[in-house]
Amino acid sequence: MKRITLGELTSRLGGELKGDAGIQVSGVAPLHTAGPEHVSFLSNPRYAASLPTTGAAAVIVSRGTACEGVNLIMVDDPYLGFAKAMEVFYGEPYRSTGVSELAFIHPGAHIGAEPSIHPFAVVCEGAAVGDRVTLMSGVYVGPGAAVGDDTILHPHVVLEKEVRVGKGVVVHAGTVIGSDGFGFARDGEGHRKIIQAGTVVVEDDVEIGAGCTIDRAVMGQTVIGAGSKLDNLIQVGHNAVIGRHCIIVSQVGISGSTELEDAVTMAGQSGVAGHLTIGRGAVVLAKSAVFKNVPAGAQVGGIPAVDGDQWRKTTAILGKLDNLRRKVARLESEMKRITGRSREEERD
Repeated sequence: MKRITLGELTSRLGGELKGDAGIQVSGVAPLHTAGPEHVSFLSNPRYAASLPTTGAAAVIVSRGTACEGVNLIMVDDPYLGFAKAMEVFYGEPYRSTGVSELAFIHPGAHIGAEPSIHPFAVVCEGAAVGDRVTLMSGVYVGPGAAVGDDTILHPHVVLEKEVRVGKGVVVHAGTVIGSDGFGFARDGEGHRKIIQAGTVVVEDDVEIGAGCTIDRAVMGQTVIGAGSKLDNLIQVGHNAVIGRHCIIVSQVGISGSTELEDAVTMAGQSGVAGHLTIGRGAVVLAKSAVFKNVPAGAQVGGIPAVDGDQWRKTTAILGKLDNLRRKVARLESEMKRITGRSREEERD
């Protein structure tokens, strides 16, 4: 078990300690369950009431936070501080396990230095695997595919032919990269398949969740930009381009030939039609459907997606429609009683 002092931890987080630097801690825990061996964090104000009563040895907080009787590690961003603390306690250095005798490595493939290739992984002819790469059981690296240094492919990840994956990428279990895009031309009463002759490029420092599918391009490339993070169960269509440092949450669908510029956020179960552009820094709210281009920095929501503030107002009104209907019915009844005529009779 890794144990360090609060003083050392504070230094590694780039923070300022208000409390006893000599206390030793060995892990991270939530405010309400933390014990004297833990450090905790407070990044959401809704949990501030738990700060004075926590059992944690120290709490990572925003600069300027005050709480008597609690050791505080003050940083610019407590959530980022939490992430760094998790790395301190639970991060593990890479250790090569070599190439399992039960893995299949084609003689025409290249394997870099210090690999960790697990049983039943497959590396096909012409594939290139970089240094310190981990291929877990059931991984398939197709013909001519390339995997960059320090990348981790979890069990049953599939890289189809000629897919390119950069350095420091993490792909979680069951994800398929480079399967055929959905392309068919009508042929009489049937459909003729359009050969998907392109590829997929996943740039450096990307993380892709479990069960995602990223289609190869018809021609050219489908691209996942550097630093982007994809949650589980996401579909990316052929020739789509996702920019740098985008956040794509679970069950999002991105149709073919759509471009997400840098730093776009798509919340859960949202979707984008094909051949559109989502501008830099835009946010698509959960369960929204986008059918037209979104300007840079905009926030949109709803079906079809509109300005986020407009969508919130419309949603709030929907909850009042039944009461409004009842009120109108009462007014009509009262008017009929007073005038002896209904609104329909007046129209006649």
